[in-house]
Amino acid sequence: MPTSVGIVGYNGREMTRAFLRMSNGKANCYHITNEQSHGPKINILIAAEASPVLTAMIPALSQEDYLVVNADDKTIFPLLSGNEAKLITYGFNTRACITASSVTDDGLQVCIQRGFQGIDGTEREPQEFSARGKEDSTSMLGAAAAWAVLNDGF
Repeated sequence: MPTSVGIVGYNGREMTRAFLRMSNGKANCYHITNEQSHGPKINILIAAEASPVLTAMIPALSQEDYLVVNADDKTIFPLLSGNEAKLITYGFNTRACITASSVTDDGLQVCIQRGFQGIDGTEREPQEFSARGKEDSTSMLGAAAAWAVLNDGF
């Protein structure tokens, strides 16, 4: 069964398009607009912004799952109490685990600043890789962060 990625937030449609292009069918991806208690099991949840949907989804995440949050939205962090999932941050904030080292007209250069263990159990070392697309840079960065959790080869 393929990995399922859920995206919560205002730019979820754009981020979903970017992730589906990057993953090339290696994962299912859903833009979650409500609690979806009867939806698929989500293995990687991307939180682009704080919302009641995010608050409702967090308890469904286990220790094997990942929560990828936008470090630029400080209102997300108070919602994370009780989270058991592995936390990965992304954003243009220099403290984010995954950030952009440059933004161009056709995408961005993504930088993994601190290593972490991916969903397959292998270590993701600090490195850079390119993410190409027409979506806004925040959507591209969130999708690239989830792609880095899922994929160990860029």
